[in-house]
Amino acid sequence: MKTQQTLETLVEDAPGSAMLTPLVQLTTKETQALEWCLKGKTSWEIARIQSCSESTINFHFSNIRRKFAVRSRNAAVFKALKSGAITVEPLQSRDTHEPD
Repeated sequence: MKTQQTLETLVEDAPGSAMLTPLVQLTTKETQALEWCLKGKTSWEIARIQSCSESTINFHFSNIRRKFAVRSRNAAVFKALKSGAITVEPLQSRDTHEPD
């Protein structure tokens, strides 16, 4: 088994992935957790942001993976983006005189 897989491979390997992605009902906290994960936050960081425990965030991600029928957090984010459950905010352009 390969140690690294692409997101498409993870999604394709998931049970029931041959069907079209059904609309899933995510809770507000699950949606927020996915959005923070998309921004690169860890479970610990998301827990601090949402004022809850890290195990609560991991529980949310367990439910999210089950709802999307995927095996990883990255695949769940990918499917959430693909289904429209979360969206990517457009980047704001900077003026040339602004520092990086």
